[in-house]
Amino acid sequence: MAQRLVNIVTEKLLTVEEAFSHIEPTQLAAFLQPIVEEELSKEPHGELMVKILRPFLPLVLSHVVANLQKEIEDILDLRSVVLEAFVRDKVVLVELFQKVKSKTSDLLSID
Repeated sequence: MAQRLVNIVTEKLLTVEEAFSHIEPTQLAAFLQPIVEEELSKEPHGELMVKILRPFLPLVLSHVVANLQKEIEDILDLRSVVLEAFVRDKVVLVELFQKVKSKTSDLLSID
């Protein structure tokens, strides 16, 4: 059952390209910048690196996000992510299966 729903989600409802194409690179870069700065500051001379790199991080991170969007299918296996989520949260799996079954029944009874 889980595998069938994974196929439906990844083939009919959502592609990884579609999901990531909706991400605005500058917004994600702004979200990531404090995290990157925090991690950099943990390194030797990290505070100095952060001070030097801070003006460039928005542009660099935006380019990184844009490149990830172009190559996301090589980086992320959406099928595995969806399957793992379904296995981890069986309630979601059952609810989705019931919705798909209901919609399919509705479509078949329309003739």
